[in-house]
Amino acid sequence: MELVTTLGYGGACALLLYKLRINPRLRQLRDVTWFLVIAVLIAPLFVALLQAANFAYFKVVPWSKYLTNTLHYWAGDATGIAMLAPFLLILLRKFPWIWATSEDTQLASGRKTLLGLSDIPQFLIEGLALSLGIWAAYGSRPGTNLDYTYLVFLPSIWIAMRHGFERAAATVLFTNIAVAVLVRASFGQANVFALQFGLMAITLTCLLLGGITSDRQQREKALRDSAIKLKHSASYDALTNLPNRALFSDRLERAFEYSKRDPNALYAVLFIDLDRFKIINDSVGHTLGDQLLIAISCKLEDCLRPADTVARLGGDEFTILLENLSDVSNPISVAERIQASLTLPFELEGQEVFVTVSIGIALSATGYQQAGDILRDADIAMYRAKQLRTRYEIFNTTMHTKAVVRLQMETELRQALERQEFLVYYQPLVSLVTGRLAGFEALVRWQHPQHGILPPAKFILLAEETGLLKLIDQWVLREACDQMQQWQKQIPTNPPLLISTNLGNKFFAQPNLIQQISQILTDTGLDALSLKLEITENVLAENDELTIATLLQIKALGVQLSIDDFGTGYSSLSRLHRFPIDELKIDRSFVSKIGAEKGNLEITETMLTLANKLGMSAIAEGIETAEQLVRLRELNCPYGQGYFFSQPLPSQAAEELIISKPQW
Repeated sequence: MELVTTLGYGGACALLLYKLRINPRLRQLRDVTWFLVIAVLIAPLFVALLQAANFAYFKVVPWSKYLTNTLHYWAGDATGIAMLAPFLLILLRKFPWIWATSEDTQLASGRKTLLGLSDIPQFLIEGLALSLGIWAAYGSRPGTNLDYTYLVFLPSIWIAMRHGFERAAATVLFTNIAVAVLVRASFGQANVFALQFGLMAITLTCLLLGGITSDRQQREKALRDSAIKLKHSASYDALTNLPNRALFSDRLERAFEYSKRDPNALYAVLFIDLDRFKIINDSVGHTLGDQLLIAISCKLEDCLRPADTVARLGGDEFTILLENLSDVSNPISVAERIQASLTLPFELEGQEVFVTVSIGIALSATGYQQAGDILRDADIAMYRAKQLRTRYEIFNTTMHTKAVVRLQMETELRQALERQEFLVYYQPLVSLVTGRLAGFEALVRWQHPQHGILPPAKFILLAEETGLLKLIDQWVLREACDQMQQWQKQIPTNPPLLISTNLGNKFFAQPNLIQQISQILTDTGLDALSLKLEITENVLAENDELTIATLLQIKALGVQLSIDDFGTGYSSLSRLHRFPIDELKIDRSFVSKIGAEKGNLEITETMLTLANKLGMSAIAEGIETAEQLVRLRELNCPYGQGYFFSQPLPSQAAEELIISKPQW
């Protein structure tokens, strides 16, 4: 009956703890407290009440001693559970193959499993104090009452508050076993009732204080860990675990200050940027892109000495600080070693990825007034290496001068849009069949406040890099359409003149391109048949299906399409027939050398034949001599443009040309 009762209420106790979401690993103070209240106090009390009632009912003991027996059983059961259960639950944590969680694994990895040498003296002193307290309190007959319990209570509390719940559980187990053995050996069953209550008080107090201490220790450790992580994250890159910009700048500042004290101390900065990393990221995905960055960071570390610093500034940019150099050629050797280490492909989940990098090198021998200047110059050299497609470049002062000029021009370029400093010039498009004016190509010019009229070659590349080109293209398209509509209204011709404008890659890639073109035609009133848009071969090479869909939508508006600079880009002849193109524009590099170099006439003839076979018109640009015009007419080229007819003209001069009705 006792066993059934105990098991029943033990199961009920376990169910109640489960419903209260008590973690049996007893890691939190809440878990310890509820465990003591339910498993040690409440459940044993119910069991004791039933035990005492059972014995009284069967007249094993009289009902007059029911309360005394209940307290006696309760104290014994509660002390036994409190003594064994926490210790066993903690012990199970030590055997991960029995009772392991990810939390246990993480905690175990950062915790000592054995006493350190420095802990042994304290452990021995505390154990000796506890043993002497047990002997003094329970080794003589007066000790079997509660008078001398404090001799055990004090060292137990000290251990619990000093070391936490795990040591408190071990202390409770040791104390109960030692006292039970000592008292039974010395006095038998004398005054066991008082003894049980004394031990229960020590046990519960010790475990509760141990839980409080462990909770405080965990919170303090969490704060320390958080501070360590915060300090680490402030100095190291989260992805690669390399030093970040802040830590790199600190070390660079240290090298700079040292070189001021010792002029012979050489150091260098290498600025590294991955080529085409955006394409790689878009192809394999950002997750594999991150894995690639980690792999590259490991490669870079392998190429350096332990004293050197490699850092990730962000994205695909890395920097290296080389200190205590023996020769100015050392950084070049490091750059070549890095390039050589990256020749082999990286294996990313079964996919091979090849990577190249551009490296800029700046040497302290150049002489710097601020530590940050050498990092800036290494960046400039890297940009130069990327432009020239070389493996690395060493900084020189000319690069800095060009970078300053470029930055100034970028600022002025942004202001030019706001100040409306751009102009549209118009170059005649001539029918080589009739010799008459067929239309104009709209070409942008920049009316610079200091440098006068600047051609596109001076600023278009910078405008494309800064993202301003699509805004310029949009403005030119609107301005050219508006001007042509005015000319058609004021100076009507038969057939009507056409206006041709360039459509840059960024402008073409806009999701609302069709709406913009349609809106401009509506706002200006120009007939769509009078507009021709020129796209480059590179646009056709990017995305077949999406490009074809966009081109078909443009054609649906009634607008004509032309491939600009045909023969210089990356379009595939095998796919050319798939695109709804109206005209091929033969690049000036072929036309301008007709008669000067063997083969150019034949190439031009082949292009004209291709256009004819595909049902397209053709226009030759860059006609500069009468001989070139004669040859092109012999090849039946429909249209042409170039300085032979006219250079690009401002709107007023172009209007006068229309009125004069020239004949070539």
